[in-house]
Formats: sequence, C-alpha cells, structure tokens
Amino acid sequence: MDNEIHRLVAESRNVTAYLTVASIGSFFCGYYLIAAQNRMLFAFAIALVGFSGSGIAALTSCLDRYAHGFEREDGTKEPKEANGETFNHRMTRWFLVRPFLGLIIAPLFLWGIDLLSRESGTFRDSPQHLVFVAFLGGLLAKSVLDLIKNLFKNVFRT
Repeated sequence: MDNEIHRLVAESRNVTAYLTVASIGSFFCGYYLIAAQNRMLFAFAIALVGFSGSGIAALTSCLDRYAHGFEREDGTKEPKEANGETFNHRMTRWFLVRPFLGLIIAPLFLWGIDLLSRESGTFRDSPQHLVFVAFLGGLLAKSVLDLIKNLFKNVFRT
C-alpha cells in the first residue's frame, strides 16, 4: 500500500471512531435530558438525539464506502475493480459535519409533525416517542433537506 491509501485508511478509521463515539454519546445524553422541564434543555435534548441519528446515517455511509474501496485524489479507484461509492478524502469533511444537520433538523421535524398532528403535544407524554422521532429526523435530515429544496424549486421555480 502506498502513502495515499495509508492516509485514506487512517482517515476512514478516524471518521468511523468520531461518528461512533459522537453518535452514541449524543444519543444517551439526549435521552437523559429529554425529561427536562426547561424548554431550552428539552430542545437541546431533541437536537442531540437528532445529531445521533444523522451521525448514524453518516457512519453507515462511511462504512459502506470503506467496504467498496478507495478513490484516489486523481479519481482512480483502489482496488481497480471497485464499483459504487468509495471512500475518498473529499468526503471526510462531509462525514464530520453531517451529524450537525440532525442537530437542526430533528427539532424542526418533531415540531412539524406535532404541528400537523390532530392532537397538539402528542409526543410530550412519551420520552420514547420523542427520542424515536428525533432520531428518525436526524437519520433522514439530508433527505428532508433535499425534499424541501426540491419542493421550493418545483413550486416556486427557483
């Protein structure tokens, strides 16, 4: 293995460790804080669980890319027969930042569902439901943003 592949192996290992620790830590910290009576702490708890969901989405993407191989700076794949999305240096920043999408999207996702449901405050009674929906909001954060962007493009022709 040459230096570039060694660097990619090290980057993928570091990103995997960061996403694993950050996702697990934010999940349990968010779950612990979800019972907070303070509104800001409550919102922060939901955001932390969303961070976890988005972190898990990034982690699975990182691991899938690693399993398929690497892409060098010049665009060639390693191994040569690698197909599909591969791990590359340019994706590292995306993997590091992606959990922060869930930090923002999860509370909005939860509040949107609450706003559209027939009974306001539906989730307030069950911490497990709150955590599930916040995690799902984080897990789907990128998809939710893509849907909203496409909705505005199609409706308003922007």
